[in-house]
Amino acid sequence: MDSHKLIYHPERVAAWRNGENIYPICIEISPSGNCNHRCIFCGLDYLEYKPVFLDKDLIVDNLKQMKEKGLKSVVIAGEGEPLLNKHTSFIINRAREFNIDVAMSSNGVLFDRQFAVECLKALTWVRFSINAGNDKNHQLIHKSRPGDFHKTLENIKNAVDIKKKHNLKTTIGVQLVLLPQNVNDVIGFAKQLKELKVDYFTVKPYSQHPKSNVKIDNESINYDQFLFLEEQLNLIANQEFKIIFRSESMKRKKERKCYDRCLGHPFWAYIDANAKVWACIAYIGDPEFFLGSLKHNSFVELWEGKERDNFLNKMKVMDVRKCRELCRLDEINKYLHELTYSGEHVNFI
Repeated sequence: MDSHKLIYHPERVAAWRNGENIYPICIEISPSGNCNHRCIFCGLDYLEYKPVFLDKDLIVDNLKQMKEKGLKSVVIAGEGEPLLNKHTSFIINRAREFNIDVAMSSNGVLFDRQFAVECLKALTWVRFSINAGNDKNHQLIHKSRPGDFHKTLENIKNAVDIKKKHNLKTTIGVQLVLLPQNVNDVIGFAKQLKELKVDYFTVKPYSQHPKSNVKIDNESINYDQFLFLEEQLNLIANQEFKIIFRSESMKRKKERKCYDRCLGHPFWAYIDANAKVWACIAYIGDPEFFLGSLKHNSFVELWEGKERDNFLNKMKVMDVRKCRELCRLDEINKYLHELTYSGEHVNFI
């Protein structure tokens, strides 16, 4: 999770290096603009949780075309809770029928047994975002309803049972954003998840979205004081239950980017709940990163269109060293920067 997977796609990287207009390997899709929680660290709060839902037929038609152009995977997540869209299961299963790998991120409250039966077989992985270890703290951090924490754990238990019953390969994990408000929950929560028999538990640092209105003081969180948790968590982990404590990301928060241009954007894209295509998740709502709407043009038309040409020209001169820290494309950009500016003596293996 603190690396990248472009090394497994050398043909696409080679095409990019040759100046070809490559298509994304992965896209993120947001079925819902609304959310049933109001997490205190939410980076997309500035979008105001609008009750907009992605049209199932529109996105499915585009996914089929995108697969033909080289799309390999889709992450169902986005600016809201995906399961608020009643057609999310349809989107997942249709994408899988096109031989696209599909994954999903959810807060888990609506991931009930029926949904698990319908979709778990089509999901490569599902990651539950749970940022507290008890119902009281869950209400504080997620701004959730009483009982949502216990409902989510029950849903996870059902998903694990269904996975085992049908011998599915779906990876089931939980992710927690480490905050001063939940640091005392981490160890106990890890033990709960181990009992539930999920595949992994990830603990990652908070990163301030540049447009977010959240009240957390990003600069005041010193992750050095939380690094002791890694050793304790390693004592809980075993071969069946992995724990990924993202200490490298926590340390990188203090580092200055080693690159000044974003080179990774062609490998990824974002489609919001209103069927708008964005070149970067950190700039949703910024006209300069808007590639167009699927309501008016297909993804293929947008990817090869004028707006994207304008965006590509902008990225040639945009200094990204002041962009969001721990950007999703950070490790990809390091790799591509090294390939592009490799220096001398590269032929001496």
